Amino acid sequence: MEEIKEPNFSIESEETSDITPKKLSKEERRKIREKRKAETSIPSKMTRYLWFVLIFANIVSFFDGWGTIAIMLAMSGFGETNILRSLQQIGNPDLFTYFGVSNSPIVLGMILSIAGSGVILAVSFKFLVDKYGRRPLTLITAVGFVVFAVLTAFSPPGPGGLIYFLIVRLVANYFLSGDIVVIIIAEEAPDHLRGRLIGIVVAMSSFGGVACGVIQTLKIRAPIPNPWGFDFAWGSTMTVWQSLYFLNIIGFAFIVPMFFLLKETKRFKAMKRYEDWRKKKGLDSKVGWFTPLKKKYARPMLLGCLAGFLLQLVFFAQVTFFGLYFAKELKMSQELIGLVSVPIVATGGIAAFLAGPLMDRWGRIKTVRIFSYVTFVGGTLFSFPTVFVVADIPNPLLQALVVMGGMIGVFGLVIVSAGGMIIPLEMIPTHIRSTAMGWVNAITRGAMVLAPFLIMFGAEELGGLGLSYQFMFVLQFIAFLTAIFTIYILAPESKGRTLEEIVSTEVYTKKEKARDEKYKEKYHLYLISICAFIGLGFLYGQTTNVPLPNVAYMVAFYSLLSFIAFLLIYYVREKIM
Repeated sequence: MEEIKEPNFSIESEETSDITPKKLSKEERRKIREKRKAETSIPSKMTRYLWFVLIFANIVSFFDGWGTIAIMLAMSGFGETNILRSLQQIGNPDLFTYFGVSNSPIVLGMILSIAGSGVILAVSFKFLVDKYGRRPLTLITAVGFVVFAVLTAFSPPGPGGLIYFLIVRLVANYFLSGDIVVIIIAEEAPDHLRGRLIGIVVAMSSFGGVACGVIQTLKIRAPIPNPWGFDFAWGSTMTVWQSLYFLNIIGFAFIVPMFFLLKETKRFKAMKRYEDWRKKKGLDSKVGWFTPLKKKYARPMLLGCLAGFLLQLVFFAQVTFFGLYFAKELKMSQELIGLVSVPIVATGGIAAFLAGPLMDRWGRIKTVRIFSYVTFVGGTLFSFPTVFVVADIPNPLLQALVVMGGMIGVFGLVIVSAGGMIIPLEMIPTHIRSTAMGWVNAITRGAMVLAPFLIMFGAEELGGLGLSYQFMFVLQFIAFLTAIFTIYILAPESKGRTLEEIVSTEVYTKKEKARDEKYKEKYHLYLISICAFIGLGFLYGQTTNVPLPNVAYMVAFYSLLSFIAFLLIYYVREKIM
C-alpha cells in the first residue's frame, strides 16, 4: 500500500499540527515554526495591497455599524407623552409611532428580538467562507446587507408595514458582513500589527454610528418620494429614520468596484491546496459545519462564545436602549439625543482605534484588565445619577454627568470587547476560522435577540416609578464581571505571535498545570465580587420603589447566567486544558 505523506505547506502548520509527531522537544517545535514562518509570504510591514485591504474592510465595517446604530436612533422618541413630543412625532415620527405600536413595550421587545435573529442564522453560510474562500463571500454578504438595509427604508406605515420591516431586517442581519473582513485583516496582517489593524476595522463600525447621529441631529431626509401614492402628515418624502436606512445605498458606490481588486488571502489559498491534496488521497475534509465543536477546540470556542455573549449583552443593550433611557428618564428631546449620541459613539470609535495599538504594545490580557476598571467607573457614572431626577424635570447637570459616564464607559467597554474578539480569533485554525467565528458570532449575537426583550420587559413591565432602565444597566455589571473573569482565566497572551504558533501551543498542546502560573489562580475573587454585585442589585432596586419580587426576578436571571458561565469555565479549565 502506498504510504500517505503530508505535504510541507508553509502557512498551514496550525492545521497539520494535530498530526505532527507529539514527542518533539520545545526547541525542535520552535525551530519548525520559525522555518515555516520564514517560508511564508505574509508581509512583515504595510504594503500597498495591505493598505487597500484595510480601506476596503473599513468601508464595509462603516456601513455595518451604520445599520446597527440606525435602529436605536429610529426609536429614540418612544414613550414620550408631552405635547411638544406629540407635535414632533407628527412632523417626524419615530419607528414605533410610524408603525402604530407605541403603547406595547413587550411587543416592541419581541419585534427587536425577531429582527435580530438573522445574525444567529448567519452561521449557515459562514462554513461556505472556509470552503469557497473569503473573497467571494465578502461580496455576497456586503451587497446583501446593503440591499436589505436600503429596502428597510421602504417599509409602509401602520401595523401592516411592521411585517415587511421584520422580514427585511431579519434578512439584512443575516448578511452582516463585518465578520468576514475582520478575518481577512487577521490573516493578511503582519504579526506585530494584527491587533491594531483589526482595531481600526472595528472602529469604523462606530464611526458609521456617528454618521447616523449627525443625520438624526440635522433631521436630514432623503429626497425620495414614498411609493404608496399618498401623502402623510410628515410630508411626501421619507422620515428621518427611513433616510438613515436608505442612505446605506452609498455603500454600493464603494464596495462593488473595490471588490474586483480584492484577492484571496494567502493563508486560505495555502489551506485550500492542503484540502485538495487530502481529497486526492481519499482523506476526509477537515472543513465542516460542526468541526469547531470538537472537544480540542473547546477552549477558544468557549472563550469566544461566553465572553462574546456577555459583552454583547452589555454593549447591545446599552447602545440600543440609551436613546430610550435618555428620553424617558433624563427627559431629552430627539434632537438632543441625536446630538449627544455623536460624542458617545465617536468615543467608542476612538477606543476601537486605540484598542489594537494598546494590545500590540501592552499585551492582550493587561489591556483588558486595565480597561475593565475604566468600564466600571464609566458605567457607574452612566447608570446611577438618574436616581436623583426629581419630578421628571430635566436636569442639565445630571444629563452632562450621564453623557460623560457613557463616554468613559463605552471607551473601556469597546477596548475590552475588542480583546474578547481578537483573542479567540487568533486561537482558531485557518481551516475552520470562519466557521468557528460563525458559531461564536451566532451565540454572541444571540444577545441581540435576548437583550431587547429582557431590557424592555424589566424596564417597562417590572419598573416601578419609571427609574428602571438604569436599574437594568446596573444589573449588567454582573454580566460584565463574568465576561472579564472568562477572559482572564481562559485567554492566552498572544502578543506578537504568529497565528500558527498561537494555535499549535495554545490549542493542540496539552497544558502542564503544575508549571502554568495561571492554574494557580483561584476562583474566590470572582465569587466574592459576584456576590457583592448581586447584593448591589437588590439594594439599588429598592431605590426605584420596585416591588421586591420584581427586583428578584431580574437579579436571579443575571445571577443564574453568571453561575452557568462559571461552571463552563471550571469544566474547560480543569478537564480539557
